[in-house]
Amino acid sequence: MAAGPPNDTGLSDGGKNVGRLIRTWCALAVAALAAACATVPDAPAGPSLDAIEASLARDIATLSDDSFAGRYPGTPGEAKTRAWLIDRFVELGLQPGAGDGDWTQDFTLVRHTPATEPGSVTAGATRAGRSLRFSDDILASQPGADRATIADVPMVGLAPDVETLRPGALANRALVLPASELARLGGELETAEPKVIVLTSADRESHERAARLFESGRWRLDSDKRDLALMLLSPEDSARLRGLIGSNARRHPDGLGVISYDTILDLRFEQAAERIDTANIIGRLPGTVEGAGAVLLLAHWDHLGDQCGPPAAQDRLCNGAVDNASGLAVMAEALRLATREGPLERDLIVLATSAEELGLLGAEAFVADAPVPLPTIAAAFNFDTMAVAPRGAPVVAVGAEETPLAYGISEVARSLRREVVSSAQADAFLRRQDGWVFLREGVPAVWATSTLADEKAFEAFLDGPYHGAGDEFGPALEMGGAAEDVLLHAGLIRYFGSLQTYPGAAG
Repeated sequence: MAAGPPNDTGLSDGGKNVGRLIRTWCALAVAALAAACATVPDAPAGPSLDAIEASLARDIATLSDDSFAGRYPGTPGEAKTRAWLIDRFVELGLQPGAGDGDWTQDFTLVRHTPATEPGSVTAGATRAGRSLRFSDDILASQPGADRATIADVPMVGLAPDVETLRPGALANRALVLPASELARLGGELETAEPKVIVLTSADRESHERAARLFESGRWRLDSDKRDLALMLLSPEDSARLRGLIGSNARRHPDGLGVISYDTILDLRFEQAAERIDTANIIGRLPGTVEGAGAVLLLAHWDHLGDQCGPPAAQDRLCNGAVDNASGLAVMAEALRLATREGPLERDLIVLATSAEELGLLGAEAFVADAPVPLPTIAAAFNFDTMAVAPRGAPVVAVGAEETPLAYGISEVARSLRREVVSSAQADAFLRRQDGWVFLREGVPAVWATSTLADEKAFEAFLDGPYHGAGDEFGPALEMGGAAEDVLLHAGLIRYFGSLQTYPGAAG
């Protein structure tokens, strides 16, 4: 489970995928209504909850062992995790699913941080024959390049309290914006497509806070070549720029909410780049009906490595037992139980994602180069942070109401005497898990879990071992709810893998 929103600097998707999501939902809704009269398939006789708990414990203990070194991408811990997952997928009867007979979907992560050496950033502005050279106390970054030169870009501002910007209204322009406004206007700004956002600082404290975010950088896919640049000015340079723009800046309206400053920006900067080669692991179990589409199961394999706690801490290893060895274990066991009697009518795609903790980037890599057409995925289920709630806990289905899957989930849960409940707390995690990336692309994706249904237990996890050295295997781990979630997901796989119970999407 990721630590925060996957978007950089508060920038959201700005609704650009909403139309695609709505179209997909509408196409599936008819099929979902047809499934309303279907009967939940009987579950084959299976192991007891005690036996399931024991199986989960073995997998969680293995994946969170110190020898896996916290499963950070690009480390020996990743290599060991890959090998374990591929062996487990083979044991479960899966075939390589990444294309060309490969188990791995390889990709590269990159993190750019501003170069801080003198002369690494130069910038100036001109207006009405007056020139301003900014001081050395500036930072600049751009996701898609190690260095950039941006010349002769008009500087603009926004009218007070602007709420709406037309698409492309800021194209090839430099927007001057208080740093405090970036998060509020993030979605609007992305659709407006500025060339540069010049962030101004009101005081030294706010500048230093923003500078720390710049300096830490943010991981992205190396294939992400967006050319939006960010530039952060010190309070002193911010004041000098306001003086250059002058008091007559708003006399030139240009588009909805856009104000011309009659000022030109020139910017050149370099960045330090850190890269990591990593991979998703993908398996496939072909269905018995050609063209019936697929059910996708996904869980992130990565965690935070050996960076938990202060440098002087005795234990800095992030073992990630709950987050997310438990999700991998529940996914594997549910798949095993669901397919004991052979393949289902639909294909099953099993995806272990990398770099979820770095911003849902493994899921982003999958949808950018999916080995199956995304519209053929009838249902997707995410497995994340599963070993928190005890037996008897109800279920929260995060994202279900955004899909046509809600009825089927409730039917399967009812057949197992599990209650599906809503949770305001759960809503906050919709965009903090891999399923969001698929839901955003129109794939009906749900995170069904007892973890978020037991708010007291979940809060104790968040306040305690979450993303810390304490998230390790031991007697304190709660396996009961996870075992019941195995049975729930085995039922969901059978239900949505069948054309009789869920006609759904077809290829």
